[in-house]
Order: sequence, then C-alpha cells, then structure tokens
Amino acid sequence: MRRRIAALLLASLALAGCRGEAPPKPDANPTARPSATGSAGALALGTRVETVGAGGLGRLELTPTSIAYLQAGSTSEKPQAEGFVFVTVKVVATAPVGTAQTSPISNGGWSWVAPDGEAIKQGNGSAFNVVAESFNASFISPGTFDWAGVVFDVKVTQAGGMLLYTDGAGQAYRWAMPKTDSGPQVAQIKQELAP
Repeated sequence: MRRRIAALLLASLALAGCRGEAPPKPDANPTARPSATGSAGALALGTRVETVGAGGLGRLELTPTSIAYLQAGSTSEKPQAEGFVFVTVKVVATAPVGTAQTSPISNGGWSWVAPDGEAIKQGNGSAFNVVAESFNASFISPGTFDWAGVVFDVKVTQAGGMLLYTDGAGQAYRWAMPKTDSGPQVAQIKQELAP
C-alpha cells in the first residue's frame, strides 16, 4: 500500500513538473478551504465547513441547509429589489469557547454573489428586517448549536448565485446555490415569514 501511495505521489509530482506547476498540496479536509473565485470547487448546499469565529476566537462549524426565494408579498417586509433570498445555516461551536459568526461590518460574514458577479452583503436593502424566530442565532456557547438565517434583497435574475462566507481569519468559503427553493426548512421559513 505504501509503495502504491509513493508511486502515485511521484507520478503527480512528475506531471506537475511537466506543466511547470507546483504539485498539489495534500489537505486533510479539502472541502473546508475552497477559494473565493469562480464556481469551480464551490460546495453544495448541505456541505459543512470548519471556520474561525468572530475576532479570530473559537471555531464554528457552518452548514447551509435550505434556501427559500421569497417574492414581494410573501413576507410582511417589502423588498427594495424584487424579492428575498433566505438561507438557513446550522451553526455549531466546536471549541471550548463560545463565539459568533463574523459580520459585514468587520469585513467578513455572508455575501450573495449573483451570477453576473455582483457581491451583495447580508442584510442589504430591506433584508435586515426579515427575521424568522427559529433562525436567529447570534452567540453560540461551547458544545452547542443553533440556527441562523442569512437574508439578501435581490432581483429575480440574481437567483442561483454563490453563497460566500468570510470567517474571523479572513478565509472565504463558497457554496453554489440552487435557483429554486431547496432543503428541509423551506416550509418552515415560509410559514414563519408569511404576512
């Protein structure tokens, strides 16, 4: 088995050398560090990542689980664009200290990257006022989890974008999001936000 692994590594090094590229670096958890550009290598809805908490303190495991597209009239809040994107996120504190997610004010937190590349910060437009009681996590105590809701005020053409999170260490994580409602909490989101 060790010979086979060694042979594969040598072959990889040889191919990288032929193309003039550095060999790929092994990563214990390759899905936890996707880059922030393009859709290649983006995670799927439901994929969890281990991140650094706000201010570089603690560790959070984040898992976007559902996405709901809410058109004008489906909530008591009127969008400034054409509707809202509401994403549920399971947030788990995995270190001995509690922590919170980073926020846009600290140049981190959540963004929606539209298909045309426009970056939209969490809580933009009227999205700040769209709050579901079951998805309203803030500080997470050690060894516990809670549910957060991430909301964006978007145009219809901005559906199917990329969900981007930048953690307390400046590391970015990306999920390619479906263009339609998806995930187990969609009905609950719509029920809680109904006018």
